Amino acid sequence: MTSSFVIVIAGPTGVGKTTLSKILSKHFNWTYLSEDAIAKEIFLDVYKNIEDFPDKVKIVGSQLLKRTKEIFNNGECVVIDWINLEKEFIEEIIKAFHKHLILKVLWSPMAVIIKRDKNRGGWSSGEDTIRRYYKKYKELKLIIGERNYIDNSYQTPEETLEKFIVNIEQNKQQLSTNKL
Repeated sequence: MTSSFVIVIAGPTGVGKTTLSKILSKHFNWTYLSEDAIAKEIFLDVYKNIEDFPDKVKIVGSQLLKRTKEIFNNGECVVIDWINLEKEFIEEIIKAFHKHLILKVLWSPMAVIIKRDKNRGGWSSGEDTIRRYYKKYKELKLIIGERNYIDNSYQTPEETLEKFIVNIEQNKQQLSTNKL
């Protein structure tokens, strides 16, 4: 098995995906890709509300997959910060990266996420957006699997990183048996 793999960190807005993804990629010197950054690059006029444009979400997702494949095929590990994860893309990333994929969802109670969002510096997603994504990820739990949801409530980003690294080590066994 190649040592390269793809880690997808998903979850509702405000749960800490971007923070963890950046810390993880820096800690291991892995490539970081952000769905938000790609959306901003391609659709600057609507990227903040891109979830309202399903056709654009698909384009961004396709571009994210394309870039991930290029980096992975170069022998590098990739950490993806992905908010608009859909069933269709879950199936595509499983097919594309098979035994080299770790898909995790950061998960906290909605009240914790709303509080974090309000305390962000400079901007906020808002309660309505958080509630929409929270509902979406609650529904995706059946597809992604409960074991792939990591509760990061009341943790610092560093504590979540430690927990995530342990989780990655545990998942190395699952990679060889083709499980998420």
